[in-house]
Amino acid sequence: MALFTPVNLSHALLLALLLTAGLGGTAVAADGEANKQQLRELNQKIGKLKKSISSQQSERSNAAKALQRIEKDIGVTAAKLHRTKEKSQQQQRKLNELENRQRQLRSQQQSQKALIAEHVRSAYSLGKESQMKMLLNQEDPEKLSRTLTYFDYFNRARSAELRKYRDTLNELDTIKPAISAEAEALALSRRELEQQQQALLEQKQRRAKALAGLDSEISNKTSSLTNLDKQRKDLESILQAVEREVTNIAMPANYKPFKDLRGKMPWPINGKPLNRYGASRQGSAVTWQGIQLSGQEGDAVKAIHNGRVVFADWLRGAGLLIIVDHGGDYLSLYAHNQSLLRSEGDWVRGGEGIATVGNSGGQRQAGLYFEIRYKGRPTDPRSWCR
Repeated sequence: MALFTPVNLSHALLLALLLTAGLGGTAVAADGEANKQQLRELNQKIGKLKKSISSQQSERSNAAKALQRIEKDIGVTAAKLHRTKEKSQQQQRKLNELENRQRQLRSQQQSQKALIAEHVRSAYSLGKESQMKMLLNQEDPEKLSRTLTYFDYFNRARSAELRKYRDTLNELDTIKPAISAEAEALALSRRELEQQQQALLEQKQRRAKALAGLDSEISNKTSSLTNLDKQRKDLESILQAVEREVTNIAMPANYKPFKDLRGKMPWPINGKPLNRYGASRQGSAVTWQGIQLSGQEGDAVKAIHNGRVVFADWLRGAGLLIIVDHGGDYLSLYAHNQSLLRSEGDWVRGGEGIATVGNSGGQRQAGLYFEIRYKGRPTDPRSWCR
């Protein structure tokens, strides 16, 4: 299916880079007023980009448009599912911590009770009258002083143990409703998960039908490569119009330059490469401009370095696509995602989850298409990621 090849994707990448590179600034995570203005400008430019792409693709069939709608719906549901899973895991960890603390407190309570009981027995056996006799029978001032010190220490120790026991009981009283509340919240999250999983399953069934209709249409076309070449030229015409407005994005001063990390950055997912960069596709002049990585649906896709998200949306040939600008004319691209976890304008850090692995863009198998670009040109990701 030529409609969904990474060649089309690479030009979308160039387009997004050139259009969004006009966002300057020295923003940090908390954008200042100047950076907020830049973000507004970025969103306006991206909006124009999407309208331009939409107008060029207006001739798409109903099946192709249905696939886009369904895959975007899947992206929304899958993102909700991802966040609900994270929330559920956090709630489970919190519940485990509370229950562990409750067990510790109960054990502590028993130890404190035993110690207090020992103090009570000692005080009873000693008795007030016996204490007074011991004091009056002392004729040596030093012995009397030591005895008084002992009684004082004994009373203070007993009071301290009683305070500790009271604090333990108070904390136990507090932790019981907290455990109940956390358990109830966890049960609610699990019900939400079940509903979202069911919704996702139904959307995937709709997607399968849309793909079947699209396959039928494409099989009647004369040449998938000819169709691909036409798509590429359409995108290049937009690219040429945008290039005239380009300036370079500036990164915060505390961001280590992308170029200094050649060969040291992690891959966005732990997947097996399924192609060789620069190799011919389908025996044609079209070549691979990135790496397709195998992946498990729903796994996190992580940014390889700090940067600004400059594109996060569905794009023909790429599916749910996210592009991160790293400054210095470098950017990274992550395509065919199941869901997008970050939005345009967001600052992200290396290793942060920005999407989840999927098969959008009409792919049959879950995986990630990954590119690194310098000045709009593709560069072999293997020379950057270890």
